[in-house]
Amino acid sequence: MNAIIIESVLFIALLAVVGALFVTALGITPLGRRLRQSSNRKRIDKQAELTCPIHGLQQEEDLVRLPTGESLCPHCYQEAVHGHIA
Repeated sequence: MNAIIIESVLFIALLAVVGALFVTALGITPLGRRLRQSSNRKRIDKQAELTCPIHGLQQEEDLVRLPTGESLCPHCYQEAVHGHIA
């Protein structure tokens, strides 16, 4: 009985060590670097899509989706439709 418990504990410890080595290897290998760079690029691209050149950073919920599929900040949309900002 003790042998089964010890074997189970050692197997779980082995899985934990292999998992830790895998996570560590992702941090220093070219694959890990590529994954970090991809996530950084996506984050920067998303922030650039939310930034109006005139009015600055906008909330994603506030943007207006045009029929062409482009998004426009609410201030620019209001100015284009009404001709002035209220």
